Amino acid sequence: MPTLLIMGLILMVLCICFVVFYIKKTGKDVELEKKGLGLNIVIFTLSLISLIISLKLFWNLGEYADEYGSSPVLVSGGEFWLCMDWIRQGLLFILCVISGLKLFKR
Repeated sequence: MPTLLIMGLILMVLCICFVVFYIKKTGKDVELEKKGLGLNIVIFTLSLISLIISLKLFWNLGEYADEYGSSPVLVSGGEFWLCMDWIRQGLLFILCVISGLKLFKR
């Protein structure tokens, strides 16, 4: 779990460095609230962290099912909830891609 925290902090620092580098490179004063850049960075960072956490939990579910001779259907509580896990992974991935494109489009 500390690795996820460290990865999240590193990602946040990289996003802040990206903004600072952009401001220095263009030579303009960018108002984060006016342009919405600050909000886009926060949304992208949170969606990426959520995706990483969700992928790790899904990976642990598969490892547990494999180690104890069970199936992911039984561990997740049924076929419906396993489908919901897959849908959650897909939606988080789509959210991360869309917010990343919106962030780097500016």
